[in-house]
Amino acid sequence: MDTKLLEVFLAVVHTGSISAAARRLNFSQPTVSQQIKALERVLDAQLFTREGGRIELTAAGRTLQSYAESTLSSWRFVVEQVREAVNRDDLIELGLASFPSANAALVPEAVASMLADDERLRVKVLDAEPPASFDLLRSGQADVLITFSYPEDETGRGQVELPILDEEFVLLVADDHPLADRGAVALEEAAESTWIGGCPKCRQELITVCRERGFNPEILMSTDDPKMTQIMVSKGIGVAMRPALAVLGQETPGMVPLGITNGVRRQVSVLVPESEAERPEVVTLHTALRKAAKQLTTKSPKVQRQRIHVC
Repeated sequence: MDTKLLEVFLAVVHTGSISAAARRLNFSQPTVSQQIKALERVLDAQLFTREGGRIELTAAGRTLQSYAESTLSSWRFVVEQVREAVNRDDLIELGLASFPSANAALVPEAVASMLADDERLRVKVLDAEPPASFDLLRSGQADVLITFSYPEDETGRGQVELPILDEEFVLLVADDHPLADRGAVALEEAAESTWIGGCPKCRQELITVCRERGFNPEILMSTDDPKMTQIMVSKGIGVAMRPALAVLGQETPGMVPLGITNGVRRQVSVLVPESEAERPEVVTLHTALRKAAKQLTTKSPKVQRQRIHVC
């Protein structure tokens, strides 16, 4: 791909004149003028108006500028990626997309173990919640997902779930909340509280579960960031229903995690296309994630360990 015309065009835009662009590019002034005329012929549009030595972008020129900047940036990225890939045929690449709490709690330990065992391996980790992560798998941007599902969910056609753990949800409250010293509560006991929602899938699950218990939660804000959720809860902005993994082994001053009687559970799994389920890197990843989960629960207080079952 020859990007010379776009590079000359942007040089003129950024410097404000043909002569200044020529100096920046180390071209002659006639060469720059010819390149601009050539680009105008390609696009069949006038890109600049010229009056008394000054040039101004036309509407067509302003439109081109916005696309030219992003096009050149994308092309440079492509060139870098291709150059890095040269002589890399012996490497094994794995694209992994995972939701934030799993990325924080499980992925670092698992990936570190895999990299130590195979120097050919290269892992790209993406942060994505379902359903957005499903698009990454379908498009090939990710080879494997760490995702979660509820009992009523069904695995997509042509996909395989490899279970990592099964976890309870907990209710996060500020340490001065009326329920803070209870240990475990029924969700409806927090019906009058304000709430902090999670990712779209978690937020919908919260609404569904609360309605089943006879109330609609008043959600003041939503975030899929586990740490931000804990801070907002500690400041008394609202309570939050979150999976145990999000707080396992952590202590946030001013926040208390409570068990939920007859609460919700979900399964955390590796999700891959059926054709990839026996790929060695996928099998190794699944094993490493289960090992990381066991290590994490072992180091956590007993009351937290009881809320997670490693598959």
